[in-house]
Amino acid sequence: MKTWQQTAQRLPVRVRPMRGETVISYVFRLADANDLARPTILLGALGRPTRGLTRSLVNDFDIRVNQHSLDRLETFTGIPAARLRKALPGLHRLDDTLPEEIPAFRPSRAWGLHDYCDQCAARLPAQHTIRVYSLYFPKLCRKHRVWFADRTDLTNTPEIITAHRRYGRLLAATGDRQWAYGQLHRATQIIMDWAPHSYRLVPRLHERWEARGKALPGFHTPHNPTHLLVYPEAVALTEVFCDLEWRRHIAMVREFQTANFYQHVAKRLNQPPDFARWLERPWTRLLRRNYESVPNPIQRWINEIRHKHAKTRTEFYERHAGFARTPFPEIRHFK
Repeated sequence: MKTWQQTAQRLPVRVRPMRGETVISYVFRLADANDLARPTILLGALGRPTRGLTRSLVNDFDIRVNQHSLDRLETFTGIPAARLRKALPGLHRLDDTLPEEIPAFRPSRAWGLHDYCDQCAARLPAQHTIRVYSLYFPKLCRKHRVWFADRTDLTNTPEIITAHRRYGRLLAATGDRQWAYGQLHRATQIIMDWAPHSYRLVPRLHERWEARGKALPGFHTPHNPTHLLVYPEAVALTEVFCDLEWRRHIAMVREFQTANFYQHVAKRLNQPPDFARWLERPWTRLLRRNYESVPNPIQRWINEIRHKHAKTRTEFYERHAGFARTPFPEIRHFK
């Protein structure tokens, strides 16, 4: 008889799940706390897996379960299924492709995972690596001032810690973590694209990154910064991208009226007016043996917003031609 065919019973030691933790990480910690010989024993007891189980699954995988497996996990832990689903993103949605008559689960590769703080994890009952989703769990341990991704000590860079607090408030304000996380990812890409091209034209950002890099354990050149070095600027730009008032402005005004957006970006990044003028200018690149103009990365973002809402903009100006004071549509349409 397979372990998933046996009657589920509550385990002696109860383990609290971390918010944003993978189901596999939580099950492995639960197994360690209850002194099971192998953590995969408990994982296999949840249901019939669709593939072989190994310890290495905890690194890059999570599981999707059906209702029977969720019920068995609830029994093992003694924690209501509603609380488990709230804490563990892998349980947010049941897998309707699995068999309905037996407990079953499907391991699948998970993206955007990082380790929990080692110093905080050492105080928990189960001594096992804790894997959490970046989308649901902070990348920074405020208590120990450690950046989880590469264990960087941020004691000498308080601006990164401050930016992380701002990003947390932004996530709470938007109410849509997936969308806000996507805006941060896009903002980081844009600033990383700026770095090689703006080194001589707008050196103020690079001077800031250089000072920040020298304060961190490993120095990074300012014209090729890491994601961590540009994090405060990326958060500031994300706040702009998540501002629905500005998104509506970009989507609805005439093309020549977008210049004030560049000025706003320069102000949010604490840069002088010449930075805004640099953002407005297209780049010149060697393409197919000819020099051609290509949009600045933030210009591409603007073009995407305007293209997305082109129909709304056209219908608005056709309907309200000559009425300059007519308000634009509600901001909720421009997310």
